[in-house]
Amino acid sequence: MIVILLLLLAPFSAQAATPMDFARGYLLETQADFALQRLELPFEVYNASVRADLGDLRVFNAEGAEVPMHLRRIQAPPAAAQEAPLPLFRVAGGAEGVQDYDFRMQVRTSDHGAVLETRMSALPSGTDQALLLDASAVTEDLSALRFEAGNSSSAFLRVEVRGSDDLYSWRPAGSAVLAFMEHPNGRILQDRIMLHGQRWKYYLLTGKADLSLLVEAHALKVGGGPDSTRRFAPLTGELVEDGTYEYALPPALPVDVLDLGDVENAVLGVKVLAPVKDGWRTVAAGALFRLTVDGQSLAGPGLALHGPHDRLRIVMQGAPVPMRVGWLPHELVFMPQGPGPFTLAVGSHSAKRGPDMLAAMLGDKKIGTLRPGTAVIAAPVVLGGEDRLLPEPNHAGFVLWAVLGLGVVLLGFMAWQLVRTLDQKK
Repeated sequence: MIVILLLLLAPFSAQAATPMDFARGYLLETQADFALQRLELPFEVYNASVRADLGDLRVFNAEGAEVPMHLRRIQAPPAAAQEAPLPLFRVAGGAEGVQDYDFRMQVRTSDHGAVLETRMSALPSGTDQALLLDASAVTEDLSALRFEAGNSSSAFLRVEVRGSDDLYSWRPAGSAVLAFMEHPNGRILQDRIMLHGQRWKYYLLTGKADLSLLVEAHALKVGGGPDSTRRFAPLTGELVEDGTYEYALPPALPVDVLDLGDVENAVLGVKVLAPVKDGWRTVAAGALFRLTVDGQSLAGPGLALHGPHDRLRIVMQGAPVPMRVGWLPHELVFMPQGPGPFTLAVGSHSAKRGPDMLAAMLGDKKIGTLRPGTAVIAAPVVLGGEDRLLPEPNHAGFVLWAVLGLGVVLLGFMAWQLVRTLDQKK
């Protein structure tokens, strides 16, 4: 009887997945002569998935056979690896209207070009202030300079940046308005200056404002940061109560930042709430801003979120403005076995995550460094249809009661047989 019960509880068959098990798919264009292909997941794939873990993604070849694949999150290097602290020296600027700065008699450098000291007298009243930044030890190209202000600092600083390799000839390298302000809706922080042109050994920051507020300087290296790979999508929600809007998001979208959408000159205080069993809890709060000051754009870094979240409520302190969310996407690596074209299938509650046959191979130091080809989505296709998006019926209760009922019948039959045997022996 135990054997019979086990057979009833076991699945009747273990069928391999087919494209028709999924609601829809996308034809993929692949690069020839690559053993592996890489696809960055676009928003439409997240939006089509019904699994928070993206477990309903499969890649099939033209014969309908599933091919090996591996799903991983694109990782940005740690922020600390993208910055280098810069020695900062305070110097006097030239007379008003003078654009050339001559430090031949004011700066002492080492044999390697590092600034050792600046010799200067007290700043006369009304003299422009300047900060000399030593970037001679940084070998990578730079994208920006980031500054930190004193704890009690609160100001807008209109500044210019020039670069030089010899501390004599200076060329324009950037300009910005630095902002360190407390606002009723939160803090306005604009702490970096984007650089353009070539990399210089030395940078000179000048401005008529009080530059003594700036206490530290950092060089931001080009490439590799999260902003270079982060993707954005606009939010569309509905008003649920005064000043509060609710938004629905794809369950697997790994949102990590909330920012203003297509809007100019706005400062908005927001409180972000996510659903819990007994209501809503606050997951983030702060100020979002985008301003133009003296012809320079000030844009905040956004508000950090820790997704995924399938629903959000945003309480806006001020006039409502368009919003957007950002995320670092996943990439799908697959092996194009068999004939093409290949299809990325998505959308199935019943799909079970299969074995990851590429994980070990991609973890190998030799194979993991191979450059895969780049696949792109060509066109959407309908596979099994919208019925595949319905939750899988729960047959567990029915099967359990059927097994229990059959067990009772079998036990009754065995008891009847035992009684008959005992009666025959009398």
